[in-house]
Amino acid sequence: MQISKWREPLYGLLFLLLAGLMIGLLSLLFRPARSDYGAVWGPYLAEPEDSLDYLYLGSSYAYCDVDPVEIYARTGLTGYVLAGPEQTLSQTYWYLREALKTQSPELVMLEGSALGFRQYENYTQVNVGYMPFGFNQLGAVFTASEPELRTGLLFPLYFYHGRWKELTLSDAAAALLPGGIDDLKGFTPVSGICAQIVDGPFEREAQPDTVYAENLSWLERIAQLCRKEGIRLVLVLHPTYSQLPARLRMQIAEDAAALDIAFYDWTGDGALLGITPALHYYDPGHLNQEGAAIFSAWLGDFFTETLALVPRTQTQENAAAWIQVLARRAAAPDAA
Repeated sequence: MQISKWREPLYGLLFLLLAGLMIGLLSLLFRPARSDYGAVWGPYLAEPEDSLDYLYLGSSYAYCDVDPVEIYARTGLTGYVLAGPEQTLSQTYWYLREALKTQSPELVMLEGSALGFRQYENYTQVNVGYMPFGFNQLGAVFTASEPELRTGLLFPLYFYHGRWKELTLSDAAAALLPGGIDDLKGFTPVSGICAQIVDGPFEREAQPDTVYAENLSWLERIAQLCRKEGIRLVLVLHPTYSQLPARLRMQIAEDAAALDIAFYDWTGDGALLGITPALHYYDPGHLNQEGAAIFSAWLGDFFTETLALVPRTQTQENAAAWIQVLARRAAAPDAA
């Protein structure tokens, strides 16, 4: 009699569990695999725990401009670019929380163009949708995402159910099988030269003061998290021809100082860093592969000489893995 009483609720619970498992599996299966242009969580999580000296966070200016392998070749420092396209500071805060679950970097470099972003930009589905499921993704869904996207972010099958028509076996394997370590360490090289660069620099549109104030509040939360974890935070603006207004950059400098955040504005310093506009910009906002190599080599010197960052002791296995990455890069330089 007791068994009969509980049979239907248990069957109902089992059905819900199986349905949830099936929805989760199909969500992973239909969602496109992601390995470049930011939001590359799979390769990041494949890095050995507590093996990275620094993390580089921010928008596409981070993942197009910064090549951690170039920095490693120059300094021995290990790092990863965990950025996202048009990534807002609210999203970056949750990225950092999630990233620190597996790494304990001495330094967080924050590319600061998002201080000039709107509350929501164009790639929330990518930036938040590819985060590992858990508290931090839920935090990003409810505090850093457009309300109209939340259903699909909570249930990715809502976004991707139509992909069943185009799904291939290789797509399925890439989506379901564990990813390996990324030789590019979050960097996405782009090739080409911007023909219109001679018409620049180009000033970006400033956002209302209320939007800036909201962005600044998220910067403060990032700074508080770094202080709590004993991590040095450095805020930077990259050398670019798509520039935040000078007035805003002065305001950022004042506000960063008030928050006790180290701030470096390299917006107009491209020539001093060895960057030639007619050769090294893919578009007004991003360096091409050759420009990124120059900037990353300079960054390596900045890390060691200005910030006095010293490589941590690596396991023999991980040290060999980075050396192998360098060897593969030397054998096929165009792959970077």
